[in-house]
Amino acid sequence: MAIVEVSVVPLGTGDTSLSSYVAKAVKIVEESGLEYELTGMGTILYGKLDDILQIVRRMHESCFERGARRVLTHLRIDDRRDKPSSPREKVDSVRKKLIGEPQEEGAS
Repeated sequence: MAIVEVSVVPLGTGDTSLSSYVAKAVKIVEESGLEYELTGMGTILYGKLDDILQIVRRMHESCFERGARRVLTHLRIDDRRDKPSSPREKVDSVRKKLIGEPQEEGAS
């Protein structure tokens, strides 16, 4: 299962507000049925990598369809194939280690 963080940034829109472009891109994700989390700096998608990449392409193109003259899409992929994972499980794993393991000497 892959976890992908995507941030689509339309440029050349004539406005500093980008939320309407983001809303359209997130609507594409919602309609896809993929699991996702919206954050203040991007969207985290998880599922099959091929499915995610198809949706990312549609998110990217949606900005042009709305009139952007240039689009910057940032993508980070965590593709783990030995076991299923989710953003929540990754966070929970770190939190457990913070609580349960003593810090090394000199660590801050």
